[in-house]
Amino acid sequence: MNKKHLWLAGACLLAVGGCSNDSETPADTPENSGTPNETPKETEVYRNDYNYVYSEDPDTFDYVYSFQAADNEHTANFVDGLLEHDRYGQLVGAIAESYEVNEDATVFTFKIREGVKWVTDEGEEYADVTAHDFVTGLRHATEFQSQTMYLVQYAIKNLDAYVNGEVEWEEVGIKALDDYTLEYTLEAPTPYFHTITTYSVLMPVNQEFLESKGEGCKLGAPDPGNCSFGEVAADGILYNGAYILSNYVSKSVIEYTANPDYWDAEHVYIPKVKLVYYDGKDPDSLFTGFDNGDYSAAPVYTDNAAIYKTAKDKYGDSIYVSDLSSSSFWISWNFDRNAYSSVADETVDASPQTDKQRQDTTAAKLNRAFRKAVMYGLDVSNLTAQVVGDDLKLGRLRNTLTQPGFVLTSEGVPYEELVSAALTEINPTEYPEGFDLSDGQLAYYNLDLAKQYADQAKEELSAEGVEFPIQLDISVDGASEKEVRVAQAFKNTLETNLTDFVAVNIIVSDTDTLNAAKQAEQMNWDMLIGRGWGPDYGDPKTYVDVFDPDSGDMLAYQGLNWTGSEVGNDAAAKEAIGLYEFQALKDAADAVVDDNDKRFELYAKAEAFLLDNAIFIPYCSNGGGYSVSKLVPRSGLYGAYGLSDDKYKYKQVADEVVTKAQRDEIIAEWQEELKK
Repeated sequence: MNKKHLWLAGACLLAVGGCSNDSETPADTPENSGTPNETPKETEVYRNDYNYVYSEDPDTFDYVYSFQAADNEHTANFVDGLLEHDRYGQLVGAIAESYEVNEDATVFTFKIREGVKWVTDEGEEYADVTAHDFVTGLRHATEFQSQTMYLVQYAIKNLDAYVNGEVEWEEVGIKALDDYTLEYTLEAPTPYFHTITTYSVLMPVNQEFLESKGEGCKLGAPDPGNCSFGEVAADGILYNGAYILSNYVSKSVIEYTANPDYWDAEHVYIPKVKLVYYDGKDPDSLFTGFDNGDYSAAPVYTDNAAIYKTAKDKYGDSIYVSDLSSSSFWISWNFDRNAYSSVADETVDASPQTDKQRQDTTAAKLNRAFRKAVMYGLDVSNLTAQVVGDDLKLGRLRNTLTQPGFVLTSEGVPYEELVSAALTEINPTEYPEGFDLSDGQLAYYNLDLAKQYADQAKEELSAEGVEFPIQLDISVDGASEKEVRVAQAFKNTLETNLTDFVAVNIIVSDTDTLNAAKQAEQMNWDMLIGRGWGPDYGDPKTYVDVFDPDSGDMLAYQGLNWTGSEVGNDAAAKEAIGLYEFQALKDAADAVVDDNDKRFELYAKAEAFLLDNAIFIPYCSNGGGYSVSKLVPRSGLYGAYGLSDDKYKYKQVADEVVTKAQRDEIIAEWQEELKK
C-alpha cells in the first residue's frame, strides 16, 4: 500500500493502534524546536516484546528512495532523521539537537547531535553520524529519483536545476558547514520546511557504506542495477535508529531487536518486535491470535457474531474504539472518463452504458448541481457501517480533506472551524454559522437539499438533451467482501434517495485489473469509493495541493492529467468544475509565509471551495473500529505526518490487556500533560 495514495479498504483493516486525539494536537511552528520532552512520570515501565502482523513484504530498505508504507514502517525504526514528534505531537530533536530559522524562512540550520553511531546488522560500530551523511542522503535520493522527491525538489535551492543537469551538486542548497552543522537554503520562504525532515527523503546515509554496495551506488554515477544498498536484508543498510533487523523471511516473518547503541536507548521499552505475515483472507484470525496470546493487539470485527460475542464476554469493556488517523478518504469523480473496460482486456469489466448514456454521464459529472445532489443524497454512514458495524458507523466519518485539528491558529482555533467559517461565508443558508465539520458528524446528508439540487440539475441538463437517470459506474475489488458491501450500500442509498435521478452500476473487478490502471485515461469508472491521502508535512498545503490542476497528486483519480500532459478534454473539464478558481485561492494561501493565521484561513477558503462545489465527496478516515490491546495508550510517539507514528520507540506493552479504567486514567493524564 502506497504511503500517501491510500486505498481505504487496505488502510483500515489492520488499524488497531491508538494515536493521540488529533483535535488536541498543537500546531508545529519553528519555536517548537529543541530536545525531546522528558519521560513522563510513570508508575510502571513495561519491557515486553511486541507481536503482531504485517500484510505486505517490503520492496526496498533504501529509505531515502521509497515512499511505500510497506517499506517505511520498518525503516523508520532502523534509521532516525533530524526531527521526530514526541508523545504529544510536538516536533523535537532526533539526530538534530536543535535548529534555527532565518527571518524569512529561507535558511534552516540544524545542529547535529554528537556521539550518534552508525552500526551494522551485527551491532558493530561503523562510524559517527555527521552532517555530511545528510548531504549524502539527499544526493543519493536525488540521483536515484526518489519517490518522495516531490517534497523537496522545488523547495531546496537549485535541487530542481541539479535534477535537470543545469548545475553541479555543489550549487544545491544543502551544506555541511562542519561535521555537526547542517544548512539548507531554500528557493523561497518555506515556513513548514522543518516538518518535512520527519520524512525519509531527508534522512542520512553514510557515503562509505553506500559506495561499498556496488559501483552503481557511487555519488555522481548512479546505476540502480549495480547498487545493492537498501536490499531487503539485514546487511542492506546501516542503523542509527532504535532497532536492528534480526530476521526476515518473505511472506513469513519480520523481526527487530533493540539497538543497544541507540542514542536514546533509555526510551526504547520493547526489546523485540515480531511481525508475522497476514494475507487478509481470515480477518477473524487477528482476534483469535490475540486471544491465544500470539499478538499484542487486534481489531475486533462485528461481522462474525460468534467471535464478537466471545470477545465481549471475555474482554468486556476492555474493548475500545481506536482513534482516527490523519489520513482522509473520499469519493472521487472521474471528470474526463476515457476507458470503459479494463486497460489490459477490453472484454473484461466492460461498462454497461450505451454511447448516449456515456455522453449524458460526462455532462452530468461536470454539472455542479448534479454533484451537489449526489453529495447531499448520500448517507455515507451506510458505507462505513459495512466495515465497522452500525454501532460505530458515525465515528469514523470525516467531513474535510484536511484532518480536523491538523493545525491550530495562534488563538487555538482548529483548522476545521476555519473551513466551516469559509463555507458559511459562501452560503450562510446552506452552511449556517457553526456548521460542524468535526469527525463523526454526518455533515452533508440532507435530503431536502439533495432534491433541490436534483431538480436544478434536471432542468439544466435536460436543456442540453441529457436523459435521466444518469448511469454511474463504480469499480470494486471482488476479493474484498467488505469493499463489495460498501459498493452495494452506495448503490442502495443513492438509488433510494434519488429515484429516477441516478442508477449505479457495480463493476466487480479483481486486484490486478484495478491496479493495472495507472494513468487518468485508464480509469474505468465514474465514481471511486475510498481513495485517500495522508499528510507529508505540517501545513494544510500538504492536503490541499493534491487537487492542484497543474500538478495535483490525486488528479489521476479524478480522471485528469497534469498540465502539459492533458488527454481528451482534461483542460475543459478542469475549467468546468472550477479547478482554476480553486488554484487561485490555493496560490493566495501559499504566498503568505509570515502569518500562519492568515495562511491557514486562506487555505481553509480554498478547501471550502472544493467542498461547496462537490469536487470530491468527504467520506471517512481509518480507525474508528473496536480493538483490544496490551499496548499502553498514548505511550508511543504521535505524528500526524512523517514517520514518527511508525516508530516503536517509547511504546510499551503491558503484561495484561489494558482495561477501560486503566485506559481512561492514562488518557486523562496524557491530556493534562498536553495542556502544559
